[in-house]
Formats: sequence, C-alpha cells, structure tokens
Amino acid sequence: MSALVTTFIAALSAFAAVSSLLLYLYFGRRSDLAIAREEAQALAETRGKVIAELRARLASLEARQRRTQGECKRRVRELQAELDRTRRQAREDAYQTRHFHAAALTDLLLDLRTDLERVPPDIDAALTRIRKLLAHERPAA
Repeated sequence: MSALVTTFIAALSAFAAVSSLLLYLYFGRRSDLAIAREEAQALAETRGKVIAELRARLASLEARQRRTQGECKRRVRELQAELDRTRRQAREDAYQTRHFHAAALTDLLLDLRTDLERVPPDIDAALTRIRKLLAHERPAA
C-alpha cells in the first residue's frame, strides 16, 4: 500500500505542479492582456486629448484668419477711399492750376492789348512786359 500511496502522492504532486503552471500561464497571460488593454485605453485618452487640443487650436487659427481677412478688407477699403480722395484732389489742383494760368494769360493779353490799342501804341511798354515775363520764365520740367 505504501507504493500505491507514494505513487498517488507523486501523481497528485505532479498534477498540482502542472495545474499551478497552467494557472500561472493563464493568469499571467490574462494579466498581460489587462496591461495591454490599459495601455491602449491610456493611448486612446491621450489621442483624444491631442485631437481636442488640435481642434481648439484650429478653431483659434480660423478665428484669427477671419479677423485678419476682415482687417485686410477694411484696410483695402480705407486705402481705396484715400486713393480716390487723392485723385479727386489732384484733379481739382490741376483744374485750378489750368484756371490760374488761363486767368494769368488773359490778364497779360488784356494788358498787351491795352498797350497796343493806345493812340499812339505803346509798343515799348508791351515789349518790356514781354521781355520781363520771358526773363522770369521757369525752365520746362
């Protein structure tokens, strides 16, 4: 009987060892799977945070771009208005300058006509006036 008990105890020990090994492998693998799952969840949370940050940054950049475009359009309108005002002013200045020159020429011609219509005509005064104007003539630009 002692051989039978010894064999039984040896078989029972072997069964316990194999069972312990299988349980160790099963729970160890299960533990590795749990760790892998936790890592995957942590990565997913991190990815979610990164995506949320990127969306917020994109929204901020889009808002800044809209503001910048609005400012650019406003500045273009201001510059166009200033250009139009400057053009109007230049046209007005050119008109006034032409008007001034025409008036000055008219005055000169009237004075010359007055000098030449006198009896006797004052040709010397007319020529003096012409020489005086030609002496002060500005060079052409």
